[in-house]
Amino acid sequence: MQASSSSTASAEKAGWWVRFVAYFVDSLIVGIPAGIVGGILGAVTGAFSSTNPNGGGVFIFYAILVLASVAYFVYFWSQRDGQTIMNKAMNIKVVRADGAPITVGTGIVRYIGYILNSIIFGIPIGFIWAAFDGNKQGWHDKIAGTYVVKTS
Repeated sequence: MQASSSSTASAEKAGWWVRFVAYFVDSLIVGIPAGIVGGILGAVTGAFSSTNPNGGGVFIFYAILVLASVAYFVYFWSQRDGQTIMNKAMNIKVVRADGAPITVGTGIVRYIGYILNSIIFGIPIGFIWAAFDGNKQGWHDKIAGTYVVKTS
């Protein structure tokens, strides 16, 4: 998808390594507390006990982790000027093709793209794609019509 305005077309796109570091640290920021909460809830409800062979504890753990991740990323992308905590620290942000901030709906579509990136072929090829794409877009960016640009 080509940028439809000069503001995004002329904006310097964020490189792959900067994006990777920001995403990795953001994932730790949301994943560690969510994992702790999921583990505690699984233990308190007995979902991890040896008498509960259906794996309910694992489901609770991953459900909390996924829901917390969706909430974190979509909130920051759509309500905090396209910047997660690490995006802000790394001077990058997510914008629509027209340079405008993304909406909650666009954030959800972008996150669905993250999930698809992770499950296709068992490797994150959609993320790696951004390193070789002329517009530095991963598949999730192409799906959502977004770009990650430098802010300074």
